[in-house]
Amino acid sequence: MRTDNINDTASVLASGLPGLTTQNARTAPGGKWLNAADEVFAYFQGQKEPQNFDQRNTLDHAAILELLKSASQIIRRSEETIARQESRITALENVATTDELTQIKNRRGFMEAFERELDRVNRGMSEGGLVILIDLDNFKPINDIYGHPAGDAALKLVASTLAADIRRMDVAGRLGGDEFVLLFANTTRAKVAARVQKLVWMLNNLSLIWYGTEIPVRASLGIKEFTKGDTADRIFSAADVSLYDNKRRRKATEAITAAE
Repeated sequence: MRTDNINDTASVLASGLPGLTTQNARTAPGGKWLNAADEVFAYFQGQKEPQNFDQRNTLDHAAILELLKSASQIIRRSEETIARQESRITALENVATTDELTQIKNRRGFMEAFERELDRVNRGMSEGGLVILIDLDNFKPINDIYGHPAGDAALKLVASTLAADIRRMDVAGRLGGDEFVLLFANTTRAKVAARVQKLVWMLNNLSLIWYGTEIPVRASLGIKEFTKGDTADRIFSAADVSLYDNKRRRKATEAITAAE
């Protein structure tokens, strides 16, 4: 059914009727069609048949009312169908951009959000921000010793920790495996230095209680600030270098501590 034709027809009818307007559009998807049809139908329904109408004119008047009533019902059903379809599309889009295990953004969802933020920066609507890559240091031993369900529980713990400590404009995502990422939007490294220090502390003081056993969860971070002119590939490459430099330093420190 061509809903644009229905809308045009209803509008034309309404525009030709005295005292009738179609300016108060409904807020539901496609509501302007039903709004116009309802007004036209109400107008005709409220008209009294002239006393001098012959039988044919009386039948025409009744036929118009019936036609408008049917059209209104069809449009109403179309509105409901459109609303259900839009709700379904939104749900599918959320599934496509959400990590099933942790319920934060997956790689696709994060990259879409990051590209939007880079666009805002390049258009002067944001001063920049930070990308923080996070890689768990002891995830494989957790899986090997306690099993994959324990590993999944550790991933959920990290994800919930990240999601609970960000602003509405920020984004937390899981890139895959034991790799996570944060986007701190519209800020600078200097402004969020305290937040970053708090994040480092939290991610290295997590404990998963697994059937009465306390399992420590530890992570290395790579941080890269971005500004106007930066690209996603360049920022991720730099953050990745920072992450593995941090991981090497941590391993060297742990080795020295163990030797002492």
